[in-house]
Amino acid sequence: MNKVFARLDRRYAKVCLYAGVTVVLTLGACMLLRAASPVFAKLWQLICAVVEPLVYGAALSYIMNPLVTHVSHALATRKGYEGPENGAKRRSMAVVISMALVALALLALVTVLVLMVTHSLSSLNPETIQSLLGGTDGVSDVILAGFKRLEDWGIASVDGEEGLMVALNEAKNMATTMVFAVIFGIYLLIDGPRVSAYLGRLMRALVGGRGMDLTQLLADADHVFSGYFRGQGIDALIVGVLSALVLTVIGVPMAPLIGLLAGLGNLIPYVGGPVGFASIALMCLADAAWAKMAAGFVAMAAIMFVDANIIK
Repeated sequence: MNKVFARLDRRYAKVCLYAGVTVVLTLGACMLLRAASPVFAKLWQLICAVVEPLVYGAALSYIMNPLVTHVSHALATRKGYEGPENGAKRRSMAVVISMALVALALLALVTVLVLMVTHSLSSLNPETIQSLLGGTDGVSDVILAGFKRLEDWGIASVDGEEGLMVALNEAKNMATTMVFAVIFGIYLLIDGPRVSAYLGRLMRALVGGRGMDLTQLLADADHVFSGYFRGQGIDALIVGVLSALVLTVIGVPMAPLIGLLAGLGNLIPYVGGPVGFASIALMCLADAAWAKMAAGFVAMAAIMFVDANIIK
C-alpha cells in the first residue's frame, strides 16, 4: 500500500481531492436546501429542468467534437473556407454537415428497426396476440390490456389508463429534453473553442497558479475519455462485422441487420450481447427457424466471449 501512495503524484491527487470535495459539498448543500423548504424544492426542480438538457447537450458536443473537427479540417482546403479568417464559418458548416450525417445514420437505424419489427410481426398469428392480451381489438385496447396484464404479473402497480397517461407524459418530457439538448449541443459545438478559451482565462484569474493544475487535470480526463470512446467504437465495429459474417454463414435471416444492431448495442457495456440474442430470436421466431436460432445463439455467445476476453 505504501508503494501505491509513493507512486501517486501528490500535486495531482491534491487537485483531484479538492475538486471532488467541492462537488460533494455543493451537491450536499443543494440537497439540504431542497429538503428544508418547498420553495427550494421547486427551485431545485427548475434548476434540474434547465441543467438536464444542458448536460446532455454538453455530452453530445463532446462526443461529436472529433467528427466536427475532422470535417472542419477537410473544409479548410475548400474555396471560401480556407484561412484563419474563415474559421467561424468553417466550424459552423462542419457542425451542419456532422449533424446531417448523424441524422441520416439515426434515420437508417430507425428504418432497420422498423423493417425487423414489421418482418417479425407479419409472421405472427393475430389471434395468438389477442388471446395473450385477453381478446382485445384496437390499438388503445391492446395498450390498456398490456398494462392490465403487467399489473396482474406484479410488474406495474397502476391501472391501464393511468399508466398510459404516465407513459405519454414521460415521452413528452423526454422529447422536450432531447430537443433542447440538441440545441445546446449545436451551440456548444459552434462556440465550443471560444467558450473553452474563456473558461480557461476565468480559471486562471480565479485560482492563479493552480489553474495550470486544473487545466492538466481536464486535459488528462479528456485524453482518457476520448480514448475510451475510440476503443468502444472500434470494438463495436469488430463485433458488428463478425456477427454479420458468422450469422450470414449460418443462414440466420437478416444477418447483416442483426450484426449492425449488435455492434451498435456493444457501444454500451453489457448491452451488445442481449441485443444480439434478442434480434436473433426475433428474426428466427418469425420464420420458425429453430435450428438456425440455436446455432445463432451459440455463435453470438462465442463472439461475445472473444470480445470480452481477447478483443478487449
